[in-house]
Amino acid sequence: MAGLARLRFGTTCPVRGPCMDSIKPNETAKPALPQGYRQGLVTAITVFLGFSLSFMRFWSLENPGEWNWKGILSTCILAAGIAVQLVALFRALDLRDDEAARYRVTVRYFFGGIVTIVVGVVLAIVVAA
Repeated sequence: MAGLARLRFGTTCPVRGPCMDSIKPNETAKPALPQGYRQGLVTAITVFLGFSLSFMRFWSLENPGEWNWKGILSTCILAAGIAVQLVALFRALDLRDDEAARYRVTVRYFFGGIVTIVVGVVLAIVVAA
């Protein structure tokens, strides 16, 4: 016990790892996400991103016909939605996304990307009709 009395703040106890002195009483632990939340979000983002890229490829490269300003507008909206989804994927793969507040922002980016893609697809349908 005499050896443990000399340990200072932030040191490691010989037997049990970090000493109780290294735990700050005012420091509150941020709640971590339950297991599987990030993996589910990454899966959802990649599924929607795959659809978005596939639709964009068809709409901009394989669709017959002449380009007009409405088609260019819908393509730009689709590209913006894909960019937002890529940002959401980047954030979801970041280790800091285990924090609940950051995770919520990432989910908002993802849904913003989905809404943008839906608007672009609806506009593309209107242009094609």
